[in-house]
Amino acid sequence: MKNWLSLPAVQIAVCVTLFLLAGWYWGPIAMVWSSPLLAAAIALPLINLAAGLRHSARERTWLPVHGQHYVYKGVTVHVLEDEEHRRWVCLADVRKVVGVTAAERALALAYPGRCERFDRSGTCLRDDALVEHLAKENEPGALRFRTWVERTVMLPGRKVRGNLGIRD
Repeated sequence: MKNWLSLPAVQIAVCVTLFLLAGWYWGPIAMVWSSPLLAAAIALPLINLAAGLRHSARERTWLPVHGQHYVYKGVTVHVLEDEEHRRWVCLADVRKVVGVTAAERALALAYPGRCERFDRSGTCLRDDALVEHLAKENEPGALRFRTWVERTVMLPGRKVRGNLGIRD
């Protein structure tokens, strides 16, 4: 359990309460002379409070899409992860980046078991099949995207599976 005195709001409340008690007991002159002390005492908790608010806002924004949101040259690429920690890349996003590639049926025949249709994202291609498919392309943009998929999606996924003891 978190210590309640470590919370910035509690620290600020304690500082202000002590300041007001000193002013009530010794009068307004004591408040004037102790106000720089209050400012010094309250500065760090205020900075911590602002940092905590920023951290919680970023957490609420990015935590729901953690591990699924990737961006390649300004184009969002949705990546899903299944129970075996294999990563699946949405074909619609791949088409936005690379352009027209093979049809979904051709990919399903060429890569059986590695081209699936998901309810939420549509048809997705497993990361290793996508790298294999993009290696056959001759365009420089497709080859750069293949390198990005390998480094950003495939290798970290492989590392997670290795750490969990899941063999390919």
